[in-house]
Amino acid sequence: MGVSLFTPRPGRGFECLLCPHSCLLKPGQTGVCGVRTADREGIHSSSTPVTVIAEDPIEKKPFYHYKPGSITLSLGFSGCNLKCPFCQNHSLVESHRTRNELTPAAVVTLASERRSSSVCYTYSEPTMHYDFLMDTTTALNKEGIPSLLVTNGCINESPARELLGSLSAVKVDLKSFSAEWYRKELMGDLATVCRFIEAASELTHLEVVTLVIPGKNDSEAEIASAAGFLAKLNPDIPYHLTAYYPQHRYKTPPTSPALLNRLRETARQYLNHVYTGNTGVLDRTYCPGCGELLIDRPLGNTSGISSGCCTACGRGVYGIF
Repeated sequence: MGVSLFTPRPGRGFECLLCPHSCLLKPGQTGVCGVRTADREGIHSSSTPVTVIAEDPIEKKPFYHYKPGSITLSLGFSGCNLKCPFCQNHSLVESHRTRNELTPAAVVTLASERRSSSVCYTYSEPTMHYDFLMDTTTALNKEGIPSLLVTNGCINESPARELLGSLSAVKVDLKSFSAEWYRKELMGDLATVCRFIEAASELTHLEVVTLVIPGKNDSEAEIASAAGFLAKLNPDIPYHLTAYYPQHRYKTPPTSPALLNRLRETARQYLNHVYTGNTGVLDRTYCPGCGELLIDRPLGNTSGISSGCCTACGRGVYGIF
């Protein structure tokens, strides 16, 4: 690992360089994320931070254009550097449950024993355990086992690029396209997330999700801005608009199907693959060139794709199949 994640600040402790919070910590203090702690040597998170182990359909992450129909070994962690009042995993983020003593080598063994198609770092904010992710991904890559990441994307560019260069696929939560809302509601930074998405689009397979919350981030103008941003990077990036349900401290009523469908049509003016999620239905994938059915879900049937191209018209299909 070549990127420094902290720097000494004489007389004041250490400054964390992992995310834009830039926490200044003295020995014994923990950052905003709740897991990165300073000692006399620097700032570190646990060397065995996994709190949840599960096996999930790849579409649950959601990844729709990465090995459809496969099962991924999901590893969950505590801690997060955002404070989303609607967090669906807040009990995990804030928990102090007993860790599984999984070392990077043990993850490789577990993935091999279960014949996992991939390993996904997911549920809370895995990047706060950056050292573990880098070490585990390196070990998995040596065995030919892909590593996937589900993230809020709110980490600084140098560590982001180092990590992204070793991953097979990334799903980023683009929670809003309002810098003010990111800052006030989430304690996050939209510009940092956008830079992460830009880097991911260059370095690995990318899919993006926006949880649509009525009255918060649900205007057609905002979704159009987000979709337009993604389209400038690659109009084939899969964009998932998912339904919100009351969680944590938010009591706003759930997202209506009509709103979700209307915003999907807005995003489709910019992007070729727009999906709705948290609706109980898995969208199919159609060729943006000729309209041929490419991926039939929930089975993950990819009979419409051959050698990465539409079998009907030959157009290339974004993804790994």
